[in-house]
Amino acid sequence: MKVDIKLKDKTLKESGETTGIVFNFQQFSIQDGPGLRTTMFVKGCPLHCPWCSNPESIYPSYQIKAVQDKCRGCGACLKVCKTGALSHNENHQIVLDYSKCNHCLDCIDACNYKAITGVGIRVTVKEAVGELMKDKPFYDNTRGGVTISGGEPLMQPEFVAEVFGELKKNGVHTALDTTGYAKWATVKNVTKDVDLILYDIKHLDSKKHQEVLGVKNEVILENLNKLAGKTKIWLRIPLVPGFNDDLDMADKIVELGRQVKAEKVYFLPLHRWGEHKYSSLGYDGSAFAKIRDFTEEELEKWKDHYKSFSDYVIFGKA
Repeated sequence: MKVDIKLKDKTLKESGETTGIVFNFQQFSIQDGPGLRTTMFVKGCPLHCPWCSNPESIYPSYQIKAVQDKCRGCGACLKVCKTGALSHNENHQIVLDYSKCNHCLDCIDACNYKAITGVGIRVTVKEAVGELMKDKPFYDNTRGGVTISGGEPLMQPEFVAEVFGELKKNGVHTALDTTGYAKWATVKNVTKDVDLILYDIKHLDSKKHQEVLGVKNEVILENLNKLAGKTKIWLRIPLVPGFNDDLDMADKIVELGRQVKAEKVYFLPLHRWGEHKYSSLGYDGSAFAKIRDFTEEELEKWKDHYKSFSDYVIFGKA
């Protein structure tokens, strides 16, 4: 696998084709826009959300994933690792120290048990569109389409913009799932062939935003206002206990949605579907583990609060 990736990279660089690094094509998605959709997940994100459900999207290039349950303790990967990023625990299972990994991918070839695999593959625009067009009959029959998510798709602007452009030529509904954290010129270019923007709002207070996510939110809000009226927008707010579970602020986000002419505002309570991925990628998931879950009483309070807005505010589903 390592050899295939490097050979393909070399070939594509020589060809001059626009490429992107993708880590998943998820078919039959019903959470990322209208109808049945295929969601293409690209790598790279400038935000550092402790609750990220796709931690494999954070690093912008290829990386390794080590699954302890598949490890047989043979030690073959340790022999080829030149940086000391790999070791065995007391049960002779693989442990990855991501801070030492140089992403050479040698360990992938060395492992005979698929305990170590690669995350991410470089594809051309033509390859990506070819994969996404396989499900066009489903898009047509359900008024669905393609969503590009991540990570943050705006970190691969040329690739994402070209994919959207080709999809529009083929009559496919397009949606962009984004934090909006990029220069306006980038946002403007990427969204020119986009029918719907799923715009993530994490917090309205810039200081709190930077403290927890690593970046301020002024650019995010400025871009949202510039997009108002240019294309359809759904606001999506991940609700996280102790971070943004504030009904007063939520009401302000709903009002912001009306100001930017958003069609819907979605409040999505924290889920833990991606928490198990952190250790396999060598990431410290302790911050995620410390976040408490919502109680049923708290969730009911939110549902009751927005009951009268059910035509505009959607709680608990995308």
